[in-house]
Amino acid sequence: MKKFIFFLPLFLFSFTYPDFSMCYKKYKNYSVIPISKNYSITAITPKNYIKYDENLGIYLIKTKNKKYLHFKKSHLGVWLASITKNSIYSGNYAEYQTSMKNPAKFSTKTKPGSIISDIFCNLIGIGVKDGFLSKSYIQKFITYKAKQNQYLKFLGILYNKNLIITKILPNSIASRHYIQAGSKIIKINNKKINTNNFPKHIKSVTILQQGIEFTIKVNK
Repeated sequence: MKKFIFFLPLFLFSFTYPDFSMCYKKYKNYSVIPISKNYSITAITPKNYIKYDENLGIYLIKTKNKKYLHFKKSHLGVWLASITKNSIYSGNYAEYQTSMKNPAKFSTKTKPGSIISDIFCNLIGIGVKDGFLSKSYIQKFITYKAKQNQYLKFLGILYNKNLIITKILPNSIASRHYIQAGSKIIKINNKKINTNNFPKHIKSVTILQQGIEFTIKVNK
């Protein structure tokens, strides 16, 4: 009996990465990402923003979006890509998100403000410093209210119980007004303030710095 030996080309066993080129074309121009009718997210410092998270590296801004991107659910192990105008990183969905401090994990590099897409070009999340935010946590990012000692964080101001400014966040509204650590918050909405009576709507913040009072108007 004759024996037949089959030889399969080696390239059939070689591994190739998924092609995300169509997804790159779809998402590469989204440096500002419309996530709802009223809000967008970006990693590029805007003139006015509602919120900035230095740990995530993203800003929340108010916009009027006739069209906005819709998120899809995905599961561990699928191929995803982190897409920006100048880069695309592909990898696997490695770990689900458990909190705002523990974003979903990606098996390779993610860029803050990037769009996380699956191979079918469905939007799965928004890239942050150590992974990405999924739909439910993006909603939490929109609605989350900071603790009182960080009530002015959207301006880039952190302060202690005596209303002494302890830190100015880089590239923030406060840094553009040259506010310095050690200055004191003395008025909100032109009224004297303490840590127990912050108003819900902040229109202006008055700072005492080196003996001089000056006011920052808040655009929300």
